[in-house]
Amino acid sequence: MTEKEDATNKPEKEPLDDEALEKLAVEELLREAVQGAARAEIVGPSGWIKAPQQKTNKRFLVNTLRNANHQLRKTDLKEKIKMEQNDVNKLINDIFGNNEANWKPSDKIPLITKEIEQLKVDLKTYFNNTDFDIPAILEESTQLCKESNLLVEDIKKCAQEIEQQTMAEIVRSIENRDQLTKELQQINFAMNIVYDVVQCGKYVKDFEDGRTAQSFTRAIEAVYDLLQYLELPAEGFGELEVYTNTKNNAQLIWDNLIHDLYTEWTHMVSWNVEAKPRKTVVTITLNIEDSIVAVDILNALDKSKKLPEKVQEFSQFLLNDVLVPIIHHECTLCEQTTRLMTITIMPKPNYKPPYQTVIGNLRLLFQYLLIKLHVKFKNDTNIMQMVGHNISSEFSAILERDCLIDTIPNNINELQNYGRITSEIEDFQRFLVILKFFREDHSILKYIRNIDVLFANKSTQYFLETARSIMLKDLSITMSIGVESISDKKVSTKESEEESEALNILNETIPKSLFYFPRCMISKTAQELLDLVYVMMEQAVQCSDVVCKKLYNTTRLVFELYDAVVPYHHENYLQTIPQYVALFHNNCMYIAHNLLTFGDKWATLMEGRELDYPISFVDLVQKMRDLGYKHLTIHMQQQRKQILDNIRSSDLNCIVVKDVLSDNAEAAVRQCLRQLHLLKNVWIGVFPNNVFTRLMATLVDMFVEELIHRVCTVEDISMEMATQLTEMYTIVVQKAPHLFQSPKDIEQHVKSWIKLQELIFVLGGSLKDIENHWKDGTGPLAIHFRTEEIRSLIKALFQNTQMRANLLSKIK
Repeated sequence: MTEKEDATNKPEKEPLDDEALEKLAVEELLREAVQGAARAEIVGPSGWIKAPQQKTNKRFLVNTLRNANHQLRKTDLKEKIKMEQNDVNKLINDIFGNNEANWKPSDKIPLITKEIEQLKVDLKTYFNNTDFDIPAILEESTQLCKESNLLVEDIKKCAQEIEQQTMAEIVRSIENRDQLTKELQQINFAMNIVYDVVQCGKYVKDFEDGRTAQSFTRAIEAVYDLLQYLELPAEGFGELEVYTNTKNNAQLIWDNLIHDLYTEWTHMVSWNVEAKPRKTVVTITLNIEDSIVAVDILNALDKSKKLPEKVQEFSQFLLNDVLVPIIHHECTLCEQTTRLMTITIMPKPNYKPPYQTVIGNLRLLFQYLLIKLHVKFKNDTNIMQMVGHNISSEFSAILERDCLIDTIPNNINELQNYGRITSEIEDFQRFLVILKFFREDHSILKYIRNIDVLFANKSTQYFLETARSIMLKDLSITMSIGVESISDKKVSTKESEEESEALNILNETIPKSLFYFPRCMISKTAQELLDLVYVMMEQAVQCSDVVCKKLYNTTRLVFELYDAVVPYHHENYLQTIPQYVALFHNNCMYIAHNLLTFGDKWATLMEGRELDYPISFVDLVQKMRDLGYKHLTIHMQQQRKQILDNIRSSDLNCIVVKDVLSDNAEAAVRQCLRQLHLLKNVWIGVFPNNVFTRLMATLVDMFVEELIHRVCTVEDISMEMATQLTEMYTIVVQKAPHLFQSPKDIEQHVKSWIKLQELIFVLGGSLKDIENHWKDGTGPLAIHFRTEEIRSLIKALFQNTQMRANLLSKIK
């Protein structure tokens, strides 16, 4: 009996515990390790490397056992064999001993064999004691394997049967299916063609029924649906002759129907615009009545999608030829009959009808349109709604921009009463909403949301236009302004000592003339312009901050406009008429004088309001003064040039080559005096006294200097010429003082005046007289003439004598 049979005959096995099982495993591992070590000992260099020392062999075995123990822990996790309970290190130490220095594997083999045998015994004991019937499990597994083999055989038979019989039947079925599919496609192809033919016949019948019933709507619907259906024909139908004939006939019928509908629309809605020399006559004829025929025509046009086109055409005519002219021009509306209205448009240059007239005319027009265009069709839609949809936005924009915005006033008083106008506009808007020309949410009063901005713009435009019209007026219409003299009288006021001291310092440091404008003449337009600016200021302080800031900037713009407009518009007068130059100069000075304090006045009125901009006009003061200086300087240069040209065109310009002067020399002097006298007549009383005196003194001084220069540069003067020069210059001395308000002013303001008198004395005097006036460099001649000038005069007037030589020797 073998061990196996002996084991199976045992009535009952004793199960091995975990510890025994672990020991058995360790024994087996040790056995394998020892066998491996023995092979290493035998093989040597051709196999493993032979260990040179026993200590190394021990380490090798220890590592081998540890690895085996680690693998054993992974082998049967289900049985939870805890190898950590076996102390492998202790087992190895017991076999090999730590005290042995040298040992051989052959010495330890018996010990390892013994240990392995013990482990086998323990393993058998464990298997004998286990609860599992291993033979029964093996028998059951064998039975299952046989059954599995039988199932595999059955599956193979089924697969063979499917391949031989079923697949053949499937192939035959597929062939039958393909044949049936082809036959079905042919049937469907023919059926689709027949269906399209039937549908086309149905639409043609519907058209015939509609035409018989005299219904445009039914006829147009049938033809429209037929054309739409023919756009996507079934496959093959489009290649048939019946398709081509049907489509051509349908298109021809469609064109005829559209032509008939257009004719009916023209009969219902027509207009005419006739342009005449001074007017344009527009006639509107509306023959639309709330009848079945009219509704049928409208529905037919709508179904054919032609109604929006015709309504758009009528809407644009209504907007461009009727509504816009009513807003811009004078118009007369007359309802000739219930069907005919005539609008007569009479354009006028620079004319805009008032808003009351515009709204009145528009009411008449829309009332007439309402009566005729209220016919409802297609879900209560009417022509008026469609017209409103097309042009209401554009119409309201034009009405607001070109009419309603003009109703905004340009002054604060009218703005406060603007509610009455807005009420009328709101009433007109409600009227258009009831007519359904406007939608419920449409408003023509949107501009009122920005009423402050619009009012500011309107006021700005008004004030700028007014200012410009003032600037274009004649400058020669004058008025007197200013004070003749400044009073020294003090106004007694109760004030503290500090205030009194401050006022005294102010009086001592700032001249009183700073706050006064001298008496002179200005153009009335300058005062009108300032009055307009004061009105702007008074209106600005009553308005909101937006309007106030806009008007402040506009006020500054008025003065900048003055700089650009007045010199350009009055250019010819400023170049030729001295009075215009004087008045323009005074106007600029007067405006600049007011600008000095204008900002302070404005700021005082605005006290208590928070402003984000400074109010000042001081920067414009010098600009305005420079404008007056510029044109006055240009005119003074023209006067100077004219005087010099008169002198240089006479014999005074060629004294050197002549012994006697002709009459043109005296005529030139007299012409210059007349010119200065004319300037006096037009300037005196216009300029302030001090300005007039300085201007006249400048021209006279230039004139006198030129006369003196003509004589002092001559090397030889004959006695006859000296006498002529004396007489001519004496005329100047006699008449020039009368060019001033006081004859004494010429001595004070004309620097060369005494020099001219001394020159006349030299021309008519002797050498002795000249010596007396020289007085060794202390006399009048020495004061007003340079040494070179007096020596040159003596040489030109007197012959070369001892007496002349003695005098010349004294003048050094």
